[in-house]
Amino acid sequence: MGGTVDSYLTYYLAWIFFSYALERKALLVGLVVLLVLRRFIPRPGALFRLLGRARSLRSQVELNRANITARRDLAVIYLEGLRARAALPLIEEGLALAPDDPELLYLFGLALHRVGRHEAALAPLVRAVELDPRVRYGLPYVVAGDALAALKRWDGALDAYEHYLADNSSDVSGYTRIARAHARTGDQVAAREALREGIRTWGLLPSSMKRRQFGRYLAAQWARASVLHEPGAISVALALLALGLAALWQSYAPVSRWISESSVTPGLIGLASEQRALVDGFQRCGSQSTGNFAGHYVVVPESIAIPIPANASDWERKTIAENAAFVSEQYGDFEIRSDRIVSGTRLIQEFCLTRVVQRTPTILLAEAVWHEDVGDPGDASLIRIRLERHGSLTAFQLAPGETGSRAIQLKRE
Repeated sequence: MGGTVDSYLTYYLAWIFFSYALERKALLVGLVVLLVLRRFIPRPGALFRLLGRARSLRSQVELNRANITARRDLAVIYLEGLRARAALPLIEEGLALAPDDPELLYLFGLALHRVGRHEAALAPLVRAVELDPRVRYGLPYVVAGDALAALKRWDGALDAYEHYLADNSSDVSGYTRIARAHARTGDQVAAREALREGIRTWGLLPSSMKRRQFGRYLAAQWARASVLHEPGAISVALALLALGLAALWQSYAPVSRWISESSVTPGLIGLASEQRALVDGFQRCGSQSTGNFAGHYVVVPESIAIPIPANASDWERKTIAENAAFVSEQYGDFEIRSDRIVSGTRLIQEFCLTRVVQRTPTILLAEAVWHEDVGDPGDASLIRIRLERHGSLTAFQLAPGETGSRAIQLKRE
């Protein structure tokens, strides 16, 4: 889940603007090619990391044969860049040094699955969750389910997906995977109910989680047509496709004329500047100071409480309680360091300062590189944060204008 710069949408938008700028309608056919080849093309952000940070990590690996962390991080970048075969030797070298490292075992299983060795991938994935059931928030179950699905062992895949969903009931993609497995076993009723549950779950998520899972929500809607073959869903998908193509075609002439009359191409420049901003943010990460806000904090429970409507159903109450627990875990163990902010009791998120916009004794407004999970280098966004002190309490929030700018009240330990 990262910013737009790390989304495949960047490719599609760039291709559309190239077509407009060159005034070649035929280039729009390339959108279909990009869509078909999506599984074989790394995300834009992954390409930047392959060309940038991977070089530094390779040097660290060569200089220090015992550096497990560098091997793991480089393997993650290779996996994001769809170079699983290059990742495998690094992970195997890491496991030779630390055979019971759950993270490495998970990455080993993922890499084996990616190169088509589905049966071999199962053992390290099972071992990873035996050693640490919370590793990667249950993702070994997802990869094991995908590997079993590739082997046509649908009952096993269904069991793995259900294990994952038991601790990640807010993940819409889990319901879609379960629906696909049910459909393969011939249970259309269970498949339909799983998809409905996933779509209903997305509707109950907080706005910030809805934004991160919007692509998964669309995938669930698409599964209604591609998996359940619902006539209504197929009709809606075809109608949306026709409307999208018609809109592109009708807007072609005026947009091309507007671009040709401009001295610059704002769309392309916008995309390029966003990419440059993220790369520049990584380079300046940690160069700014949090000043007198540094310290350990605890979250004031009332500031993260989610009201439960009086007429809420048991399922809605359960979902709200799970979302509240997620927010509590996300902002637990809150620490403002000299140059960044970290928090989280399971997944650790990090806000690494890149530029200070305003600093007073009671206010800090800054830009930062945000990792929702520091263990996943591929998930990063540029974001603004705001700290404001009121007596003994300090409010932390994503700055106004950012999605999900809910204030979290903190008290210094």
